[in-house]
Amino acid sequence: MSGSRSPHLKRRNGIYHLRVRVPDRLRDRLGRQEISKSLQTYSPTLARRLAASVSAKVMETFAMLDEFTNVSPDEARELIQACFADIRRKVDAFPPFTPETPFPEMEVDEQLFLAGQEIAKLTLEREQRVFSKSTANQAQRALALRGIDMKLIAPGARARLLDGFARVLIEQQHMVVARLHDPLAEYQPQDSLFNEPVGNQPTLVQQEAEIGPSVEDCVTTYLVAKKPVWAAKTYTARVKQLGYLQEFLGPQMRIAKVSTADIRNFRNALKMLRSNRGRSTQMTFKERLTENTGARVSDKSASILFEPVKAFFRWAKEEEGILAENPAADVKWQSMTTGKCALKRRPFSAQEVASLFGSPLFTGSKSPYRRFQPGNTIVEDAKYWIPIIGYYTGMRLGEIVQLHISDAVIDAEVPHFDLNENSGSGDPKHIKTDAGIRKVPIHPDVLTLGFAAFVEKRRKWNKPSKRIFSETTLGADGQASTQFSKFFARLLDIVGLTDPALTFHSFRHGAEDAFRNANLQQYTIDSIMGHSDGKVSASYGEGPSLALKVEAVEAMKLPVSLVSLLKPKGDE
Repeated sequence: MSGSRSPHLKRRNGIYHLRVRVPDRLRDRLGRQEISKSLQTYSPTLARRLAASVSAKVMETFAMLDEFTNVSPDEARELIQACFADIRRKVDAFPPFTPETPFPEMEVDEQLFLAGQEIAKLTLEREQRVFSKSTANQAQRALALRGIDMKLIAPGARARLLDGFARVLIEQQHMVVARLHDPLAEYQPQDSLFNEPVGNQPTLVQQEAEIGPSVEDCVTTYLVAKKPVWAAKTYTARVKQLGYLQEFLGPQMRIAKVSTADIRNFRNALKMLRSNRGRSTQMTFKERLTENTGARVSDKSASILFEPVKAFFRWAKEEEGILAENPAADVKWQSMTTGKCALKRRPFSAQEVASLFGSPLFTGSKSPYRRFQPGNTIVEDAKYWIPIIGYYTGMRLGEIVQLHISDAVIDAEVPHFDLNENSGSGDPKHIKTDAGIRKVPIHPDVLTLGFAAFVEKRRKWNKPSKRIFSETTLGADGQASTQFSKFFARLLDIVGLTDPALTFHSFRHGAEDAFRNANLQQYTIDSIMGHSDGKVSASYGEGPSLALKVEAVEAMKLPVSLVSLLKPKGDE
């Protein structure tokens, strides 16, 4: 075996392998001293790239293991008591035992015998400190609903939790026995861990009589209140996201009883969701959780599921006054990512702009049906104009696609796009925020390239749609950006711009930089980009005038002028 200068990279029989030493503190939990993986390549260049990616994920896993190293005795006691409360509710909700043969006494005796056997087995497990796979699996599933992954717990704390859960299962059998004798008697736990002093343990009747709406009622009211102001896609997403919350807490739980610990446990449970959670609508929230870290949703996706929960509780306290305190207020999302310098999105560089707009789609293609092969045909349609408008305005893709012909005000003193939600009888329009309703000047370069003539042709186009780019259909989710976003991603791949940090939204980042590089006032930039600084003053007046905005647009320091790349109208 020969080595390589790259860390963790080794070569065996010509094939490169990744080998990472497991830190001493984690060896007991992982049961190994090193992580070894074949990269299945003979190429040193590819091997170094793969090794960098895989080793980063391994180190991230090590960091995640360090984050959940221990559970204190007090925390363990609270978790075990919570698990017993869950099981007690299930036992009480189960119908009384009903004999199915002419020998009811024998059936009851059989149930008592089985319960006695289970109690003896669990008691032996506790005495020997060796727990069966069945006990461990039940503990894992129960604690997962509380946001705890047993594999991420230190050995000592894990043993404490397993012992505690064995006590839960023993008490469950005692409760089953008690219900066999008298289904209506008030049950007093035999284990002191679950036996609160008289007067502190509310009865089920008292629990049902608690004043205040349930989580289910509040979620329903919230969805009804917000549906008129949300986009259809947002409403559908919120129904599913808050449905997870209802399942986790229990729909009949009183919202006033929801604690910060409940919200924290729900946040932790979201991190354990399967990446394919949406494929089966029949799965419960519990069934959607997985212990396999490689099969879980990304940290970003899980955080997106958590934010609507915080918004829901803010509404319950600040808008409806249902809650005196917001239990989610101080629970923050704890990101598992470690790359502080990684960019989620970035602007196009000058060279990348030239590569994109220098491609056949913009400079000349073989035919209208072979847009990516060089030729002499320039087809001015949505695929041609939408990226150009995005580059010069920084408008959101959905804002451009949904533009009606009347929104392109060409004949005014300042040609501009009027972004609004006035759909009339045409395709619906949706602006992301109040600040997004605005007027954006059309850059002189766009007019030089012939956009005014294009709009005039579209005014005479015999199409029922009122949108300028009506050939771009709306997505199945109702969103204007869905279909074109897929096309643009393919376009970037075709021209060789495969960096995942580059998307259509990169135009928006580039426009923001172009304005800042021109040393413009931020409030002027925000008024063009459709941002709000959150200050009360932002809602006063009408904001910067179009005359001031057009000066800002003309001052933009863009990396490349597309007039120098593309053939302006009339130069043929």
